Amino acid sequence: MQVCKKCLVEKELSAFEFRKDTGTYRRSCRECEKPTRNASATKRRSTLMSKYKMKKQNAAMRGIPFLLSYEQWLNIWVDSDKLHERGRGANKFCMCRYGDTGPYEVGNVFIGTGRENVRDGNLGKEMTQEVRDKISKANKGKAHPWSVGDRNPMHRPEVKAKMSAAIGGANHYNAIGVTTPQGFFPTAKAAAEALGMKRPTVEWRARHNKFGFSYGNHLAIA
Repeated sequence: MQVCKKCLVEKELSAFEFRKDTGTYRRSCRECEKPTRNASATKRRSTLMSKYKMKKQNAAMRGIPFLLSYEQWLNIWVDSDKLHERGRGANKFCMCRYGDTGPYEVGNVFIGTGRENVRDGNLGKEMTQEVRDKISKANKGKAHPWSVGDRNPMHRPEVKAKMSAAIGGANHYNAIGVTTPQGFFPTAKAAAEALGMKRPTVEWRARHNKFGFSYGNHLAIA
């Protein structure tokens, strides 16, 4: 057990960070150290030079040459008038490469949105089934406002009519047709219209093999 020098609460040693260089535990617990460390990290990231270095390091990790000096990098951002909107996200701005190829250098970069950068990087690439499954899993259960109502082609009346004609009636995978004394009909509805009867009557007679009616293309037992 050890008492934290900031909150003055006695805690288990696991609540304190172990320092390998000295072989001892810190005097302040992790909870008390966290705000100070987060504030310091935020301050470091807030400087333009740190943003430039971070971009350069990210490019190196991805194996992409970064040939822009700090002054060149900053001038490109200042000229775009989007420096204050720089960040992560589809609608935030970032430094992109034309065609997502080549090094980061003057003449091969532009300032665009994250959406544009992702789109350019995916042009011409074939999406694997693994990626498709990940996207499907990530979007499962989420609302899709872009496909609600008439925005969704499947909801339009003309599309519904075409689908109904393509898979309905005699074209339905489960259609078996009806045999009547007047011949065979692909559906009970067609038989009812041809014989001037109600469809439930045709269905009942076919279901119970009554009066020469039966399901399927064969003669029924009256």
